[in-house]
Amino acid sequence: MRIVICLLVCMLLISCTTQPAGQTSAVRAEKNIEAAALNTDLGAKYLANGDHQLSEDKLSRALEQNPNYAPAHWTYALLQERLGRFDLAEKYFRSAIKLDPSDSRGKNNFGTFLCKQKRYQEADEFFKQALDDPLYPFKSSANINAGVCAMAIPAYPLAEGYFQSVLDLDPGNRVALYQMGKLHFETDSLIEARGYLKGFERVSQHTSESLWLAYRIEKGLGNSLEANTYARRLEQTFPTSREANQLAKIRK
Repeated sequence: MRIVICLLVCMLLISCTTQPAGQTSAVRAEKNIEAAALNTDLGAKYLANGDHQLSEDKLSRALEQNPNYAPAHWTYALLQERLGRFDLAEKYFRSAIKLDPSDSRGKNNFGTFLCKQKRYQEADEFFKQALDDPLYPFKSSANINAGVCAMAIPAYPLAEGYFQSVLDLDPGNRVALYQMGKLHFETDSLIEARGYLKGFERVSQHTSESLWLAYRIEKGLGNSLEANTYARRLEQTFPTSREANQLAKIRK
């Protein structure tokens, strides 16, 4: 009798701890999805730090773990773009959008890629798709990217509309203020350019690009004293920059 009872107890324990095959597969699939997201995040961080080999390892692993994870595809595309493999980058951007047409971040990144390839009209279409998403939390980024792309055409009224959309929601956005200053300088609206750049100065430290722009604006307005002040700051703060070299050439 004791032997029979022991056998029954063992059978009950085994039946309690054994999972159905379908449930085991579901658990495994869920773990793969989580692992793919983690490896995608790690791959993106390695890419940002310039460690391309580790980024490739993590992103390749993510794609194996979950081939349907759109962010893994467009992050891998960003890596391929960085490596100069543009055909492969486009392939993965497009696969990401096909897998998840609602992924506006992927569309924003693809628009930026297309703009760099001078495919401006295609780029603008993807920027607009990202901006049409009411739930997309990075609309300022998409507007700025779209505006910079429009500047490259150049299509200044279109670019101004994108930058103004950023400033309507965030009047102190440093990037939009700088780009508006640059836009108005390019269109010979120097007073307006000066106003936007002064706004930039109130919210941000100068870069070599902004000092170079400020110098040219003041020079164009005939304010030699102000122009020379910006020139000295550029030479002292960023002596090896491309802008400092440009300044040296025109002052010879």
